[in-house]
Order: sequence, then structure tokens, then C-alpha cells
Amino acid sequence: MSSAKESPDPQPETLVQNVVKALITYIRDNQLRVGDPILSEGEFGQLLNVSRTVVREAFKALAAMNIIEVSSGRRARVHAFDGSVMALTLSHGLRTQQVTVQQIWDIRRSIEMRAVALACMHRSERTARRLEELAGLMRETHGDIATMTEHDIEFHLTIAEATRNPLYPVLISSLTSAMRETNPIVWQARTKPEERLAVMDWHAAIADAIAARDTAKATEALSRHFDEALRGLVNSGFN
Repeated sequence: MSSAKESPDPQPETLVQNVVKALITYIRDNQLRVGDPILSEGEFGQLLNVSRTVVREAFKALAAMNIIEVSSGRRARVHAFDGSVMALTLSHGLRTQQVTVQQIWDIRRSIEMRAVALACMHRSERTARRLEELAGLMRETHGDIATMTEHDIEFHLTIAEATRNPLYPVLISSLTSAMRETNPIVWQARTKPEERLAVMDWHAAIADAIAARDTAKATEALSRHFDEALRGLVNSGFN
């Protein structure tokens, strides 16, 4: 008489994945918000009938995805929504040649064209001033590509935040992260002073148009800016 074949014990990875899903469900069902504490590892272990080791691995996985924030000496808390995980994924895609810089810039263009239109409608006076300041700072620091790039990234993130839609900052922050790698190379390909100054001029034109709430001029200036950026990428060997 043959005995029934026993099912193998669940692998640790499967248990961890199940606990990850359970923790996400817990956050949702309890309507937790950013900064709210969640149960301890021990409490979750008892609730789900799994070991603390499994819960700890699930916490690590959720922390890596920025769903929770884990720090020594305090309870884990719900993490703020951001684009860091997507930025890491895009960077991995670039480095492993699964996506190209031009493909990322194409998506950026589509998203930012809508973002700049929304910024014209919803921007505050403070935002308008900050965009003009950043355009000026880019011009002042164009001899220091690393510093200028940070001002450039902040410029685009400020437009995203002005939309008053929380998805735009998340998407645009993840897409602009590649600029830290590409800008120095593209900048070197712009050998003529007028080519470099044109970058500053388009940013200034975008800032001025948003300040004036002129959607047509803002989208036109941004489109021209992306045309110049794409030309620079091609000339620098990015496909």
C-alpha cells in the first residue's frame, strides 16, 4: 500500500512573500497613513503564525520597496510615497541595456509636457519665483556641471510639484535621476558657448511662461528644450 506523498514544506521565500502581502493588506485594512506605526515583528508573527525571522525578512523587503521605514529602537512606520524604487529599476534597465536613454527621455517628454501645462494653471507665486531662481542658478553654475545638474533636476521637480498631482513628482523624480549620468557627457559634446547658453535660455523661457500662466509658450519652450536635449544625446552617442 503506497503512502500519500507529503507536500514539501513552504520555502522561506514563499513564506516571506506571503507575509509581505499580509503586511500590505494590514496597512490598507487599518487605513494607516504616512508615519503611522505598524505592529512589531513579534506581534505580526503571532498574528500570522510565523516566526519572527520570517517577519523580519518581510520587513526588510518592504523597507527596500520604501513601503515601510525601519529604524533601530522604534517601531516600523508607513513610508512616504516616492520614486526612489522606480529610479533604481530604471538605472538597472539602463545599465543592463534593457532600455535606452532616448526611451527614458521620450517618456519624460510625454509626462512633462502635461506637467508644465498643469503647472501653469496651479503654480503658486512662490513656485514661480523658485523656477526663475533655479533658471538663474543654472546659468550661474553652468561651468560646474555637477552643481548645474542638481539645479536642473530641481527645476523639473518643482514643475512636477506645481501640478498638485502627487504622481508627477514620483514619476519625474525617477525619470530625471539618469541626468546625473548623462548630463556630464552631453555637456562635453556641446563645444560651442551658444549651445550651452541655449540650455539656460530654454529653462528661463519655461520659467517665465509658467510665471505668466501662458500654457502655449510653456509647452513650446519645453518641447524645444527636449529637442535640444535629444540632439545632445544623439551627438554624445546615446541611442
